[in-house]
Amino acid sequence: MTNTATSINPQADNPRVLLARQSILDEHSQLYGFEVLYRGTTYDITQSQDGMGATQELLSNVYTSILDEVALANRKIFINVDEQFIHSPSFFPSHSTQIVLEILETVPATPKVLEKIKSLRTQGFDFALDDYVFEPEREAFLPLVSYVKIDVLECSIEKVEEQIKHLRNFPFRLLAEKVENQQVFDQYKALGFELFQGYFIERPKLVHGTKVPASQQVTLKLLSELTRDDISVDEVTDLIICDPRMAMKILLLVNSSLFAFVRKISNVREAVVLLGIEAVKKWAIVLLLTSDSQQPIELFRTLLSRAKALELYAVSAGKNNPNDYFSLGLFSGIDAALGIEMGQVTACLHLDPALIDALNFHSGEMGELLSTLQMLERQTLDDSVCAINRHLLDSTYWQGLVWADELLDSVL
Repeated sequence: MTNTATSINPQADNPRVLLARQSILDEHSQLYGFEVLYRGTTYDITQSQDGMGATQELLSNVYTSILDEVALANRKIFINVDEQFIHSPSFFPSHSTQIVLEILETVPATPKVLEKIKSLRTQGFDFALDDYVFEPEREAFLPLVSYVKIDVLECSIEKVEEQIKHLRNFPFRLLAEKVENQQVFDQYKALGFELFQGYFIERPKLVHGTKVPASQQVTLKLLSELTRDDISVDEVTDLIICDPRMAMKILLLVNSSLFAFVRKISNVREAVVLLGIEAVKKWAIVLLLTSDSQQPIELFRTLLSRAKALELYAVSAGKNNPNDYFSLGLFSGIDAALGIEMGQVTACLHLDPALIDALNFHSGEMGELLSTLQMLERQTLDDSVCAINRHLLDSTYWQGLVWADELLDSVL
């Protein structure tokens, strides 16, 4: 699939990206903000004395890199801060409207700390209480924060239901983090939580067995045709024209800022000819999935950024089939997008056997790369993974996020 939609050059001399992000969604699964996490090597964040330096470097990367406005999508930015950072006035940025400072569980609620937080609040800073498990010694923070984050893996829902009753008088918003499936999301939403962090959108309830809803059968049929190697320009054009939504979005896409055509493209066949059949197949698949899925658009932010990151990695690493790497990322959540088991979906698609094995079993070189990128997304990647070029993957991960944000803002 021809890479015509972006000027990102994975071969460029990019510095190592020093931060990662995780989405925070509202009760409607719409994007609210991001937690931004330090990923540099200058500081060991497991050591308390390095916390301030890591946060300083993180803020610097957020607000001085070219990624600041695009990769953070002008949303709330949650950043961890320790006691040393709270007491150091020299490192706070001048613009605070987007920033939410997360008070780590290691910060004691001393009179000095509380006074400093009160002072910073008068300057416009927002605070969140991180990893709150209803400790009495941290209750003094509650009147001073705008958000309280509760790790759902650390507290049972019974304990949370019992303990949050006395929190109702405070004006802060409750945020459930490490929400791993839709059932947990629904439970905490029912308790009054407004914000959610985790990977529940990638784990919806799936249709098991062989019965597939009629609407999804149509989608699978179109996907099957679009993944054929021998499909012609006329056949691709006819498939797109038969779906008015897809035709409209293809034209919106080809005339968007992602492309550099000097004149307006007015019909689908012209778009297919100008872009090339492989590029149009890619975009048709993307638009088909986003149009027909009942899942939140944030799922597709993840899948699109993953697809572009893997494609750029493949190009830079000299792989022969970067198009397949894009498909690997995009289809890595197709089961979540369509609510159908992965094996049922891949059985209908005309994909390379290695790609099918990577999707179903995370096997082979492609499967290992996909697993590594998913660990990076979840912040569970450690240095034991040595077969993958980590420097390159860090860089393409962020380039993928920027690209996906721009795409979603343009046409989806």
